[in-house]
Amino acid sequence: MIDELDLVAGEKPDVAPYSPAAKAAARRRLAEPSRRRSLPALRLGRRPGLAVGGLAVGGLAVAAAVAVVTVVPAGPEGTLTPGAPVTASLPAITKMSAEEVLGRAARAVTDLHPRDDQFIEVRSQTMYGAFGGGGVSEGAGQAEPETRYLYRSRRTIWLSADGTRPGALKIEYLAPRAYPGWPIPEEAHRQQGTTWALLPACDQTKETAYTHLKGLPSDPDGMRAYLYGRNPGDNPPDVAAWTAVGDLLRENYLPAPQRAALFKAAATIPGVTVTEDAEDAAGRTGIGVGRVSNGVREDIVFDRGTYELLGERGIVVDEKEAKAPLGSLVASTAQLEVTVADVAPKVDDPNTGCG
Repeated sequence: MIDELDLVAGEKPDVAPYSPAAKAAARRRLAEPSRRRSLPALRLGRRPGLAVGGLAVGGLAVAAAVAVVTVVPAGPEGTLTPGAPVTASLPAITKMSAEEVLGRAARAVTDLHPRDDQFIEVRSQTMYGAFGGGGVSEGAGQAEPETRYLYRSRRTIWLSADGTRPGALKIEYLAPRAYPGWPIPEEAHRQQGTTWALLPACDQTKETAYTHLKGLPSDPDGMRAYLYGRNPGDNPPDVAAWTAVGDLLRENYLPAPQRAALFKAAATIPGVTVTEDAEDAAGRTGIGVGRVSNGVREDIVFDRGTYELLGERGIVVDEKEAKAPLGSLVASTAQLEVTVADVAPKVDDPNTGCG
């Protein structure tokens, strides 16, 4: 006769078979009505961002895909100890590295392929720190009081694809915000409404042209050399290189090969790490990749599903150096839309020269 307990035991590898005494004890317990109870459901804690089936989402990498259930040991003659706990070992979970996040961003790049006679149109929202005072006023010989506030705007820029046609910039001023820990100065409210500016076809404009950017290195090593070869100013080389990464992405559009190379090169800059939850200026949450400079962690934010660029943010990590409370937001941008336009708006601006 086939013993059902032997069948059960056969399905549990690497476990010693039940003894005859243990089988008899188990049958007696099952036959007693007072002993028939439904087993409590095994409750596994749900972790945010963990998908069914062990798939890694939300910027987390699952190191093991199978939960291991351990039954706590038997009592005399192999019987289960009443009330013995059942424990579950969940998969080990680790954060993605900056190299992995930026590598995925590099593999996800696409291209708009604008014609030379078209324009790259970029819509964005920005918030940056505006700083004033702190110096010595002329004549009085007294130090001017230092001021800080957060300047906010919505911007739309039209960039000539080949740099030979005038572009345009539209700025809609948003209500300023207090710089964390500082009062809003009077001058913060002076810029209001909407302004337009003409972008003449000069050398500076041509540097951001799509056709010019196609000439940048398309391999990670070459792009890294380019980032470190730019004028660093007063910044250390690694800080200047990370700043250059943001400059190439902000209100700009790199061709796909150069953008992929940029992301891969950015992963090699020392000090670059991952933040799981980073929010852009539009309130979208993604994965932040960044490094610390002057007491502020400067993140580039990517969509956690598509790895598309969302924007940037700056979070205080050293309140003494940043002169703001720990954890406060001091910079934020959002890239809302990037498209191709056949024409740029006409702007009546006396600044038409390239002098």
